[in-house]
Amino acid sequence: MRSSAADRVRPTPLDALVALAVLAAAAAILFAFRPKSGNFLTARIVLDNELVAELPLSALSETVTLDVPGARYPITVEAEQGRVRVSHSECPSQDCVHTGWVSRSGGQIICLPNRLVITVTGGGADADAVTG
Repeated sequence: MRSSAADRVRPTPLDALVALAVLAAAAAILFAFRPKSGNFLTARIVLDNELVAELPLSALSETVTLDVPGARYPITVEAEQGRVRVSHSECPSQDCVHTGWVSRSGGQIICLPNRLVITVTGGGADADAVTG
């Protein structure tokens, strides 16, 4: 007797066990690499690979405006509690301005013509990398 095609493609209990193990491993990886959600956010402003300023976003009580010195095109960074943005730039593409507010750890604003990178990081003593 020959088995029908339907009998040959039916999943076995071992198939279900393998699928469950793959799902459990995927969930564990997602949990392990999730962004840290610390209460303390910091904006690092880097121009030409040199740190220009670090703004403690979580500790700000009022808006801080910074005209970045040494930039090829005039650029203004604005920060307030928990978020940062480029409010004005005279660079040709304006991508940095159109990015808008960044408020999550791992978020970045990049202005290529100015070689400027603003990175928001989660603070705290246990933060060892930027994820996101």
